[in-house]
Amino acid sequence: MNKLLPLLLLAALLASCRKEDPNRKLFIYNSNTVNVTISSNHAGNVIPETFEGLSFENSLLGEDISFLNADNKVLVQLLRNLGPGIIRMGGATSDFVTWSAVPRDAATPLNTITPTDIDRLSALSNAAGWPVMFGLNLGENDARKAAVEAAYIRQRMGANLYAFQFGNEPDAYGPYEHLRYAGYSPADFMAEWENYRQVVGTAVPDASFAGPDIASNNSWIQAFAGREYSRVKLLDGHYYETGPATSPAITYNSILSYNGKLSSLIQSFKAAPGMQQLPFRVTECNNVYGGGKQGVSDVFASALWALDTMWILADNGCQGINFHNGLRLHYSPIFSENGVLTARPEYYAMLAFKYGSSGGRTVAAQVDQGQYCSAHACLINDICSVTLINKSIDKDFDFNVIPTRRVSAVNIQRLTAPSITALTGVKFSGSSVSADGRFNPGDAEYAPVNKNSFIVHVPAASAAVVFAR
Repeated sequence: MNKLLPLLLLAALLASCRKEDPNRKLFIYNSNTVNVTISSNHAGNVIPETFEGLSFENSLLGEDISFLNADNKVLVQLLRNLGPGIIRMGGATSDFVTWSAVPRDAATPLNTITPTDIDRLSALSNAAGWPVMFGLNLGENDARKAAVEAAYIRQRMGANLYAFQFGNEPDAYGPYEHLRYAGYSPADFMAEWENYRQVVGTAVPDASFAGPDIASNNSWIQAFAGREYSRVKLLDGHYYETGPATSPAITYNSILSYNGKLSSLIQSFKAAPGMQQLPFRVTECNNVYGGGKQGVSDVFASALWALDTMWILADNGCQGINFHNGLRLHYSPIFSENGVLTARPEYYAMLAFKYGSSGGRTVAAQVDQGQYCSAHACLINDICSVTLINKSIDKDFDFNVIPTRRVSAVNIQRLTAPSITALTGVKFSGSSVSADGRFNPGDAEYAPVNKNSFIVHVPAASAAVVFAR
C-alpha cells in the first residue's frame, strides 16, 4: 500500500491539472522563475526621442577644447549612435566659470567661457543632432552679463538651443557651495531667478527656461513650480544613487538596489503645483556623487543600474535623463583618457535603452518577485518591447513573460559582460563599440512561443531587450 501511495498522489495531481484552464499562464518551474505580466491594453507615456542625454561641466569648454568639438569624430559618432539626445551644459562649475566676449586665445583663463567656446559647442550640436540646454552663471548674480552670454548662445545655436537654466543646485548655495549665506531659501533663489528670467528674456525674447535644477532638497521643486509654473518649459533636478565617492562602505552592491531617493524625486515632480503636471527631466544624474568610484561607477554593475533607472523614469513620464560625463569622472559613459575615447558600461546601457524604447509608449510590466529582477515594457507600433534585468550576481532567472496579446515571434538582444565587475568586454546585441565610435548590433536570438507566453532565460548580472510580435 505504501508503494502505491506516490502513484495515487501523482494520478490525483495530474487529474487536477487537467481540470485547469489549458491557457494557464503562470508557472513555477523552480525557485528561479519570474513571472512578468504585461498590461498593454492601456498604453501610458510616450518616450521622447530626446530622452537620453549627457551632462557636462561648463569648465570643460576651456579645460579641453578638443573634447566638445565637432572635429572629435568619435564623440560625434557615439552621440549619433544613441539618437537625438540632449546635451546639458552646467554642473558645479557653471557658477564659477564667467563669460567673456573676447575670443579665446592662449592667454584666456580656463575658468572663462568665450564666443569661441560657444561656436565649438554649436558646431558639435549640429554635427551630432543633439540640442543644448545651457546653464548660465547665477553664482555671481550678474543678470546683465548672463543676458549678453545668452544672446550670443541663441544667435549661434538657433533652433538647437533647448532651454536655459540659471544656477546649479541652488539648494546647496549656502554652507556647501559658499555662494550665498547660510539659510539661503527657495524664496531667495526665486527672486534672483526671476530677475535673470526678465533680463535674459528681454535679450532673448523666444528663450525657454528650466528650473530649479536642485541637488536633493525636493521641497524646492514645489516652491519653484508654485511661483514659476507658467514661465518654464520644464522642471528639473539632479539624482545620484549614493555617495560620496570617498566612502569606503560603497561597493557595487550599493547601486544594485534602490533606497527610495529616486521615488521621492519623481513624486516631488508629479506633486508640483500647477493647472496640469509640468514636464520634468533629471538634468544631472549618475551612480556615486563626487566624480564616481573606481570598481563601482565604471564596472558593469553601473550598466544594470543605469538601464533600470532610465526605465523607472520613463515609466513615470519623465522627459529624459542626462548622465553626468567629463574628464577624470569614473562614472562617465564616454570616458576620455589621453585623448582616447572609450564607451564605458553605462554607455551600453544607453544603447540598450535606445534600442528597446525608440518610438515607444510605456505599458505596465509587473514581476512577481523584485529583489533582483525588474521588467519594463513599451509598445512600438504593433511590437511589444520588454526589457528584463537580472541584478543577481550569482543566480540565473527564467522570465516567463505574459503579454496581453498573443505573440507569434520573439527575438532578443542581450546586455552582457564577463562579470558584474567587468570594466571591458561589455556587449549589447553581441556587439561592442569600435574604436571609431561605430556600433552595429549583431543578430538577435529567437525564443520559442506558446502563443500565450514565452520564456527568456536571463543569466546572472545581465539584461535582455525582447521584441514580441
